[in-house]
Amino acid sequence: MFADTKEAGMKYNFTDRTRKVLAMAREEAIRMGHDYVGTEHILLGLLREGRGMSNAVLDALGIDPEAIEDAIGKLVRHGRTVIGKGELPYTSRAKKVLEFAMAEARELNHSYVGTEHLLLGLMREERGIAAQVLTGAGLTLEAARASVLRQFVSLEEAGSPPVPSHGSESATDAVWYLELDNGSSAPIYEQIVGKIEEAVATGRLLAGERLPSVRDMAAELGVAPGTVARAYSELEVRGVVCTEGAKGTSVAATGKNPRKRSDPTSGLERLLRRAVVAAFHRGASAEDVRAALERAMKGILKIL
Repeated sequence: MFADTKEAGMKYNFTDRTRKVLAMAREEAIRMGHDYVGTEHILLGLLREGRGMSNAVLDALGIDPEAIEDAIGKLVRHGRTVIGKGELPYTSRAKKVLEFAMAEARELNHSYVGTEHLLLGLMREERGIAAQVLTGAGLTLEAARASVLRQFVSLEEAGSPPVPSHGSESATDAVWYLELDNGSSAPIYEQIVGKIEEAVATGRLLAGERLPSVRDMAAELGVAPGTVARAYSELEVRGVVCTEGAKGTSVAATGKNPRKRSDPTSGLERLLRRAVVAAFHRGASAEDVRAALERAMKGILKIL
């Protein structure tokens, strides 16, 4: 949906982050009991995503995300519609926002549509709820455009190309959004492992970058938390990620590999570490793991 659009001889690719925002807009519509996606839902998707250039623009202009959400809540009533599977239709104003976003990208000579273009598109559709709320918060289209340009100038001064490659939002903020292939025969946990490994190998996930929590990743993908925990555990074993208590799970530092197989205890340690990581993601403490391990060894191994 809206993956690629051609206009005036140019091809516009929605960045991964923009596609994520639109997916979140649908989720916001469902949460509010609406059977459509409007400009207000797109704006909520932008705020919820929280890391794109659009949010940097709003922050630079002193726009409070919580105040925006409160304003939308006061203007838009929750419905009672229970939405099942399938796509939700975009309102005419929401469709216009996407058209305006592509127009803004064209004017900036960009071959992609990022969250910054989406924000400008929301402002251009003046009669939409999103524009009304943003205008009420003190934002103007001119100020938003000027702030977007300043963001690009800052990237250039920092030595980062302003135009992202491969649909990313910027060179200094690698964009990564995991999407499952519903047509694949591979188990879901293997898809998660493969896509994270690919993202690390291609630089879309950088060393030290934190991954979503098991619960957040599971909710975003619509899968069981145990499936994500299993994937994270396997990635930990492979040395791709590391889990550090309250710090969560992040991409491992370059060169940080699991213990070599030549070590006689490496197989056992890898096996146990997988179980420990899975237990951590389920909220178990060190004492819980020790107690469970002792119970598991009873009748099998001699406990000193």
